[in-house]
Amino acid sequence: MKKQDFSTAITVSKTPEEVFNCINKVSQWWAKAADEATSGQKTKYEGKSTKLNDVFIMRSGTNHYSKQKLIEVIPNRKVVWLVTESKLNWIKKNKEEWTNTKMIFDITSKGDKTVLRFTHQGLIPEHECYTLCAPGWTMFIKERLFNFINKTKTNKMKKQEDFSYSLTVKASAKDALKKINQVNKWWAKDVKGKAAKLNDKFSVWFGKDTYVDFKISELIPDKKVVWLVTDCNLGWIKNKKEWTGTEAIFTLTTKGGKTIIDFVHKGITPDTECYETCKPGWTHHLKDSLVKLIDEGKGFPE
Repeated sequence: MKKQDFSTAITVSKTPEEVFNCINKVSQWWAKAADEATSGQKTKYEGKSTKLNDVFIMRSGTNHYSKQKLIEVIPNRKVVWLVTESKLNWIKKNKEEWTNTKMIFDITSKGDKTVLRFTHQGLIPEHECYTLCAPGWTMFIKERLFNFINKTKTNKMKKQEDFSYSLTVKASAKDALKKINQVNKWWAKDVKGKAAKLNDKFSVWFGKDTYVDFKISELIPDKKVVWLVTDCNLGWIKNKKEWTGTEAIFTLTTKGGKTIIDFVHKGITPDTECYETCKPGWTHHLKDSLVKLIDEGKGFPE
């Protein structure tokens, strides 16, 4: 029988971005909730908990100590903490029971609401601390984090915009889309797989260590194609999985005998780590290579 990790979920009337930001403010919900649960022992939060590889410590007197490292951060979608050290003095046997377990926050949209699922991977009923940790986490997530998220004021400032770029070509929409699908002729020479039909999968490689895996998740002939990033390893930045879950969207319209291609990399905004390099990178590949391939028959892939 499969061992069941502890898991619980909440649904809130906030955006995925607001939920993501609240999760990262650990001192505002976990530390404060822990104060109430530890009979007056002050819980101390030390470190940082917003970016990939950040490390933070939770310490409640002599009863609880745990050090967490952020090993996966996908903005507005997912956060994973790895417990690298722990000492739970309130249990009798294995006081390091949390070590090497993971705390996973999965964020998904559901209509106009956001669902947050929390899983403590490795916290199973067979473990000594489960009888106290399970109700503890339930309280922390369903009461403290839930209330903290709902009390957070909605940010009415202009939303960060995804990277976008528009180009106009002489070819028909049908021919332009066909050339877009020839990824190895305008973006990168090392392309594995196919990129022509719905659900096709392909990988774009830049050297030995940097790659992006795509799946064609939407295809409207002569009008639109969407590439969903299913995995990646971006060798030039710290958050090597930053593109995972983002979408490269090509929308084609015909006007005056020409085709307008509106490109959007959904999920890549000015606050993402790669933006400053991805913006000129995409601009070059689209403007200087894809246009040349469509209109002149020869692009300039890396």
